[in-house]
Amino acid sequence: MFFLRSVLWDSCFPWPSDCSKSLENYAKVDVVVYLVDAYDKERFAESKKELDSLFSDESLANVPYLILGNKIDIPYDASEDELHYHLGPTNFTTDKGKVNLGNLNVRPLKVFMCSIVRKMGYGDGFKWVSQYIK
Repeated sequence: MFFLRSVLWDSCFPWPSDCSKSLENYAKVDVVVYLVDAYDKERFAESKKELDSLFSDESLANVPYLILGNKIDIPYDASEDELHYHLGPTNFTTDKGKVNLGNLNVRPLKVFMCSIVRKMGYGDGFKWVSQYIK
């Protein structure tokens, strides 16, 4: 079971408009959960731009990232490898084990493929990221 102390929801949906600016008003972020439509491949470049802006935010330098590739229940969705390729988190991606947050050069980040509609995959992602929330 997971409890969220606070949830940051911005007007990023359905059109991301520099979502990272909304983080300026929050003192502490424990984790970034980034949801990507794995079926809408035409918008991967837009998703990458937003994700890159989050990666460049110094206040999020050591925050763990959970990237959820949603809609795996739809035929012809992107594979996990394809999502990695288009979003470019390859240099940051860690494995599904625990990463020491004391190492300033490492950011825990993992991509999990999921289907919100079919209630599958995202639980593993939240379980993985929960080990970093104090």
